[in-house]
Amino acid sequence: MQRTHGQVIRTPTGRRKGFRAAFAIIVLHALIPLTRVARLDAQVPACTTGRTALVLSGGGAKGFAHLGVIRALDSLGARPDIVVGTSIGAIVGALYASGYSPVEVDSISRASSLSALFEDNEPRVPRSWWPQVPLLMWEEGDRGLSLQSPTVREGDANALLSAVFLRGNLFARGEFDRLPIPFRAVATDLETRATVVLDSGDLAQAVRASSAVPLVFTPERIGSHLLSDGGLSANIPVGVARSLPGVTRVIVSDVSGRPLNAEELAEGPLAVADQLAVFLFQQPPAPPRAGDVYIRVDVEGFKDLDFSPRALDSLRLRGRRAADSTLPRAPCLPRAPRRTPELPTKVGEVHVTGGTATDHEVLEQLLGLAVGPLDEQALSRELARLSQVDAYRAVWLNPAGEGAAVEFRTRIRPASERLAGTTVIYDNDLGSRLGITYLDRRLFATPLEFGLALALSRRESDLTAGLRRYFGAVRSRLSPAVVAHLAEEDITIYQDGDEVGQPTTRQAVLFAGLEREFSAGWVLSGGFDGRLWLDSTRSFDPDASDDEGQSAGARLRLERHPGTVTATTEVIWSASFQRVSGEYAVDFHLGAATLTPRVRAGWGDGLPLQNQFPLGGDEGFPGHPTEGVRGDRELFGSLQGDLPLGGGPLSLRALLAAGRSAIGTESVLEDPWIGGVRLGVGIDTPLAVVRFEYGFATDESDNLFVRVGKWF
Repeated sequence: MQRTHGQVIRTPTGRRKGFRAAFAIIVLHALIPLTRVARLDAQVPACTTGRTALVLSGGGAKGFAHLGVIRALDSLGARPDIVVGTSIGAIVGALYASGYSPVEVDSISRASSLSALFEDNEPRVPRSWWPQVPLLMWEEGDRGLSLQSPTVREGDANALLSAVFLRGNLFARGEFDRLPIPFRAVATDLETRATVVLDSGDLAQAVRASSAVPLVFTPERIGSHLLSDGGLSANIPVGVARSLPGVTRVIVSDVSGRPLNAEELAEGPLAVADQLAVFLFQQPPAPPRAGDVYIRVDVEGFKDLDFSPRALDSLRLRGRRAADSTLPRAPCLPRAPRRTPELPTKVGEVHVTGGTATDHEVLEQLLGLAVGPLDEQALSRELARLSQVDAYRAVWLNPAGEGAAVEFRTRIRPASERLAGTTVIYDNDLGSRLGITYLDRRLFATPLEFGLALALSRRESDLTAGLRRYFGAVRSRLSPAVVAHLAEEDITIYQDGDEVGQPTTRQAVLFAGLEREFSAGWVLSGGFDGRLWLDSTRSFDPDASDDEGQSAGARLRLERHPGTVTATTEVIWSASFQRVSGEYAVDFHLGAATLTPRVRAGWGDGLPLQNQFPLGGDEGFPGHPTEGVRGDRELFGSLQGDLPLGGGPLSLRALLAAGRSAIGTESVLEDPWIGGVRLGVGIDTPLAVVRFEYGFATDESDNLFVRVGKWF
């Protein structure tokens, strides 16, 4: 090769050598990446043989992030060999293991409101206690009275779990290894604090035991164990998973909380309570092993009991993001084959234990649980409706057998025969009020239900005691009832916004008739109504005479237990006086906001003072003292809005109202009507809602409304 004036001139021999050099360079560049890959492969250990367990931690509402994790797994075609879950992790894990796709699990969690298992709800209390709603409640158990929370509907939760996990229960038939993905629920023995791994029995009951949050749900007895939340002993059950036969790798979805710092703890008692919960459910983490995948979801800022739709949607998204950033780097994702067991098509036998001798027939009536064809969807719907049956705390189906026929070895947990409750409320116009309630469903070992409700306050005290025939779960029968009511009340009389007197009223009422309870909480009652009363007005009007009277007539009443829909219609008719009244309210949810329209109407003739209508009822009228406007005729309408702020306990409240109260021959359709607005805030505390609101009316009156709890 010759170089002339900076140019390269190749001879024929030089051209062949150049081709060889170029070819060598190309081959060398092709081999270098291969040698690098070989070196990397040599550094990464080969995937070990054995099973991979998906481990889902506890964490309350934060556990909804698990839904995003399993969706990320599914998007990569990964499928674990076994699922191990604690508390909320057991709920999500059992659904996933039951053969539902991650999308279906997410849909079920939304449609069935799984968050309601842990939310505070309007309590369902015995009708003999209405309208009292206890803050604390004791119930008789195997070892005497135990303290319970009335704001978590345990019967509702058990019914929901039985309905949601019916398909998995039918697949498993008592053995969780039969599920499309084998499953283990982790619980804690309360007597020893030992970890208990549930691999058989009723699937819904196992999940219920694993998620029995202390002081929220009663422990669940399975065999010789009294079981509570698995997070008390194994909140991230990696050790449980590794102890299972054949498990060599784990994929961990961790949504557990972290301890708060000093600044966060200074926020108040609720922050301290959160810190105690973290300590209670925190154990030393298990060291990772080769092949393990650890997904730590960022749940900072989320509360264990914040089940607002906004928070849950954000948690789902955070779970998906955490998994998407971790799983693609995992060297050994599991590829377990999909199994689809066959569902049974008929019921072979039904055995019922734990209830009364007639419960077999009752369950056949309520659930259609009888020998013959099996309709899974219909049975699931009826199981969910068991929440409306106060006679049962839980009905666990315990399916068993093989082949096309399933055998149900149903175990019933009847409702407690004796309950007691207490509550306290405050209103800045009406003062403080203490309530005490008691219920005995088997008075003197007879089928008589005795209910008692006592209310004490400076202005008003009353006692209600009743006897009813207790039919348990059977609703189709008329129940005889005898109810006595004694009341003494100092009623404040206002004129032009000023207090002019406070007469004392006394009344005794006896009702004897029949009642019938229908679905959705409706109760119809009718019968004899007898009354004696004495109204003393001389305390503020010396020229007035006391109003003393008696009546004997009839009463008809239709009411629905307070909840999403509240309704009461009552007619009392006698020769001495007549009274017709109605009140209706419905809750509508628009995103995070709640709108509640309410209508009240009343008409009376010859009414004693204590039976008149306070305009607006217990909620009062904006701008006026509570029960400050009274009459023997009423027409009232209102629209209330409640908007939570940031998913926390604080909410904005607004009430628009219009109404008219009339006396004597006046008509509520005549002028003057008054309108009113009340604005303020509500604070949802662990015990009660605290309200601070200011109202004003078109008649130029204004008033501060302060209330703690729900008035009765």
